[in-house]
Amino acid sequence: MRSADEVRETLLRGCSDSRVPNDPNLHHGGSVCEHMREFEATTEAARPPTWALRQRALFDLTADAVDRFVDDYTGPGGDPFWPPVDHVGIDGFDDVVEGVCNWPLLYAMGGDERLLGHARRVYESALERGAATETPFGHPMVVDEFEQCRDWFHLGEGSRYTYNMGLAAPDDEAVRERATRSADLYFGDAAADNYDAEKRLVRGPMNGSMGPDYCDFAAYEHHPYGADYRWARHGLPWRDLEFDEAADLLDPSNEERLFEVLNERCAKGDIPLNLSITSLMANAYLHTGEDRYREWVTDYLDAWRERTAENGGIIPDNVGRSGEIGEYTDGSWYGGYYGWSWGGWHYVGIGPTVAAENAVLLEGNREYLDFPRSQLDLLVENGIEVSEDDVHSTLHIPHKYGGEGDYHYDASDVLTEDDGEVLRRDGWYEFKPHQDDPYAVHLWYASMDEGDRERIRRLRDWGEQDWRRVDPRAKTKHGDGHEYAWLAYLDGEFPDYPERILDATREHVQERLRLFDAEGGDPTTVDEDYLRDRNPAFHKGLLQLTMGAPQPVYYGGLVMAQVRHFDVRRERPGLPSGVAALVESVSGDGVELTLVNLGAEREEMVVQAGAYGEHRFGAVEADGRVSDDEAGDVRHGGDGDDANAVRVRLPAGTRLSLRARLDRFANDPKYEFPWME
Repeated sequence: MRSADEVRETLLRGCSDSRVPNDPNLHHGGSVCEHMREFEATTEAARPPTWALRQRALFDLTADAVDRFVDDYTGPGGDPFWPPVDHVGIDGFDDVVEGVCNWPLLYAMGGDERLLGHARRVYESALERGAATETPFGHPMVVDEFEQCRDWFHLGEGSRYTYNMGLAAPDDEAVRERATRSADLYFGDAAADNYDAEKRLVRGPMNGSMGPDYCDFAAYEHHPYGADYRWARHGLPWRDLEFDEAADLLDPSNEERLFEVLNERCAKGDIPLNLSITSLMANAYLHTGEDRYREWVTDYLDAWRERTAENGGIIPDNVGRSGEIGEYTDGSWYGGYYGWSWGGWHYVGIGPTVAAENAVLLEGNREYLDFPRSQLDLLVENGIEVSEDDVHSTLHIPHKYGGEGDYHYDASDVLTEDDGEVLRRDGWYEFKPHQDDPYAVHLWYASMDEGDRERIRRLRDWGEQDWRRVDPRAKTKHGDGHEYAWLAYLDGEFPDYPERILDATREHVQERLRLFDAEGGDPTTVDEDYLRDRNPAFHKGLLQLTMGAPQPVYYGGLVMAQVRHFDVRRERPGLPSGVAALVESVSGDGVELTLVNLGAEREEMVVQAGAYGEHRFGAVEADGRVSDDEAGDVRHGGDGDDANAVRVRLPAGTRLSLRARLDRFANDPKYEFPWME
């Protein structure tokens, strides 16, 4: 490892890449720090803030808990216990990866290096196990280190490991090679034949390393859920079949007909969920800077925007291989896999949100956000206000659209007619609050537009959890439930949020440790979910506090952040050992954050604007001192107008508050560390 002085000299030799839209000669290499400004903390932290102590303790506890998790729930070398050696199937690999996928992210934020080592070992072992697991199609579950043929709800979940490794170890050639090889599966000339470049469409709702033609829903007969598989429980999307009730398709005696209909209507063509592939492309671009990955993102997104315009402003949920909307659903724009009449907005909203975020990141043009914004506005316009008390009412927006007919499924949490039937208006149904989905939050976070922030307030569910409270019981696999409490903190309405979310996260870790004690190192169940359901690492609160970032869209979104930290002395990503960070304000103007050195050693770090250097620092104040040459705070020249990082020195027992103006999405994004040449 190079010395801190050597790293510092590398930083000084670098240059920042200002974004020049559509410039084919846009430079991608080199450091990002030619005009980097320097600050040194002078304020003593004799009594460190509680949030700082709890944050560092949480990092330490998490690393220790993961040590034990790996010892108890994996075999030699990190080998998962699932799938068993005789397993045949197509489902579940993403669930195994979900059990470890956030460890590289926690390392990249400042967690112990053990997290990165464990993640590599378990993931590599999982790949080997997947490559040795057969499917009904005569080839393995994992081919060329990528799932053979799955939908992007599941592929997106499993790909988060790959994206987080870009943040943690972009200098790892295996990480880089895996990123480009996976993305290359989706070019028109790839052998897998996933993508029709001429028509700008993905050729199947399921796709992967073996291509979309292995999408045979009858393969689900081998799944223990049988005919009552998860997608059927959402309410079947078809009303034009020979049965008296759509629910009759869930009868085991009709299983053959169920899969026949699925193969006829849902096995081919494009669906909005495939827009999550843009994260795979953005990931490859962040590693390489090759324009072909960026162009794929915008070309494919533009194709879906055109289809939406053709469909009167509503995104269609199925497009045939010819490019025709409703080609396999008798001309209907709804009724596709993961579509408006099945999972509804919860699934349809994933693709537009993720793709628009990725396009803005790569191009810097926030006009792309009009795409998910238009869909949210459509739902808001069709919403129904329901009074909660004398003061407040909650907007119930429709989550599904479908034809006339039977809607027999669990609808206990949606608005109903007087006779108890699901309320329908102009084809829209399943009216309920929007709060469970993060799409409105992500739209505002990318735009920093007050109109988008006001939409979040309008969508507030007044009948549910108070925004100024952290519920330690909120434990889903998504780690969701506290976006709105975090926003209340940023608005100055919930000052105790940092301590409360750290306490709740610590309790989640402790709960997992108690489970480990109870099981005594021998899991009571071993299925595809066993690692995910025991993973003791929780990243959401730490992302919000240290990087000013929301949780990425769980089904395949990239981390989008205000700032990112690097340890200069140890030449690694994340906060230096003993240093805690708190982003206290996120607004259209910029950010405010505090850094505290709790350790016994002097630390030197870099604070970068954006997760990928995509933002640009304007004026920066440190404890009220403005960074300009006259003030003596710029040590190495330049006015900082195009700099996307500042250097901070923190003597032991000191703190520093930074206030920075941000020009967002102004620079070419990349995974490179500040000292990488």
